[in-house]
Amino acid sequence: MESLIQDLQKTILALETLSETSVTASDQIDELLDQLFQQKIDLMNASLNVSSGPYQQAALAISQAAVKAGRAVKDPGSIDETAVAVADAISKLARLLDNVVPTA
Repeated sequence: MESLIQDLQKTILALETLSETSVTASDQIDELLDQLFQQKIDLMNASLNVSSGPYQQAALAISQAAVKAGRAVKDPGSIDETAVAVADAISKLARLLDNVVPTA
C-alpha cells in the first residue's frame, strides 16, 4: 500500500505544480486535484487487500498517472494525456474504495 500512496502523492505534487503555472493551470487540473486529495484521505482510513484485482489495477493506474504527471511538468504539451491518465486512475481508485471497509 505504501507504493500506492507514494505514487498518489507524486501525482498530487505534479498536478499542484501544473496548477500553479499559468500555462497549465485549469479548472480540470484543480478538479482532479480535489478528487485525488479526497481519495488519499479515504485510502489512509481504509483496510485494503493489496492482492485483490481492484487494488492491483488502481496501483498500476496511479503509477502510470504519476509518471505522466511528472512528464507534463517538464513538457506542458502532454497535459491532455496526463489528464486522461489521472482521470483513469481516479476511477480505478474509486472502484477500489467502493470495496473496502473503513478502519475508522
